[in-house]
Amino acid sequence: MRKFEELNYYEVLGISVNASHSEITQAYREGISIYSTDSLASHSFFVDDEREKILKRTEEAYLTLINENARADYNRMLVNYGKVDASEITKNIQKKPTPVFHPGRSTRQKTLNKEIREKIEKKDVSKIIKKALSKEIISGNDIKEIREAYGLELEEIFQVARISVSILKSIEDNQFEALPSAFYLKNFLKSYAEILQIDPKTIVDGYMKNIN
Repeated sequence: MRKFEELNYYEVLGISVNASHSEITQAYREGISIYSTDSLASHSFFVDDEREKILKRTEEAYLTLINENARADYNRMLVNYGKVDASEITKNIQKKPTPVFHPGRSTRQKTLNKEIREKIEKKDVSKIIKKALSKEIISGNDIKEIREAYGLELEEIFQVARISVSILKSIEDNQFEALPSAFYLKNFLKSYAEILQIDPKTIVDGYMKNIN
């Protein structure tokens, strides 16, 4: 698993190398809201110095990528050091502003949330959850068992949490080398646990013991 400091600016913001200005701005806003000192989303999982590192790096990434000249210089550096493929950099970068709010997407999101909530309410998997949470070290397979017991697909988790299916599979398969840095992994685990309606802190602490 790569360290947070090893991530390039695109990876820090969780965007593609040809993301538009609006996508960069949106990712920056989301990062700040998640890791700010008054954020309940990450309060339990990061000490102050970790949070400070994330926020500083997020700010650096945004200020570099939102500036066309600075971004071009940064892209050249990434290509020269072999961090990204030159063909990806040369793909058309969408410069035209796109609306951040999409009514259709918002409606679909609410429908998905409702569908998942209904699936969870229909099944009693308390024994499976109790068994998983009783362990000091929680594996990805424990999380997978709970998801499958509810009859949920990885695609459904992705649609709600916006965590890529490949990362979700890596979490469930304990493919630690393919996972993002601990800073992001903790938040992904938290979001996943909340969807499954299980205690996030227990899941995060138990899963991270596989890595620590």
